Amino acid sequence: MAVQDQGIDFRRAAGAFATGVGVISSVLDDIPVAMTVNSFTTVSLTPTLVLTCLKDRCRLLTQVRQSGIFAVTVLAADQEGVARWFADARRPSGAAAFAGVRVHRGPATGCLVLSEGTAYFDCRVQDILDRGDHAVVIGEAVTFGTLQAGKGPLLFLNGSYRSIAAPVPT
Repeated sequence: MAVQDQGIDFRRAAGAFATGVGVISSVLDDIPVAMTVNSFTTVSLTPTLVLTCLKDRCRLLTQVRQSGIFAVTVLAADQEGVARWFADARRPSGAAAFAGVRVHRGPATGCLVLSEGTAYFDCRVQDILDRGDHAVVIGEAVTFGTLQAGKGPLLFLNGSYRSIAAPVPT
């Protein structure tokens, strides 16, 4: 099997695992950067650790390395447009990328949190591990909470955005 075919097959197999969708942001010198991710998970309750994986050489990873901070907003089922926007490499950079999106600053780091998500994690970087073509970023969630209680999450499965049909109990 050719390496390229193996990558396609690996991506297809990994796509069979439904993931949540979030937007990771960071800020440095009051300039925000953000992107959509589906690689986010909690790691530990004590201490409160989370992780995400960011492609090497992306703007966000560079900024997270320099600032040592990031915030994760877990997106709601009705935020597919927001997910697509922050996944589009052609979007404007800096504050212009957030035009028309309701945001507030994370209380611990000042990173932008998307106010209409379902939850947020405001984090300080604990470790960055370079692995393959991505970096595993582990952060301590210094502050965190729910945003829009009762909204279902946005999911990603087999290359498409999805949502849970049944309402989420509050």
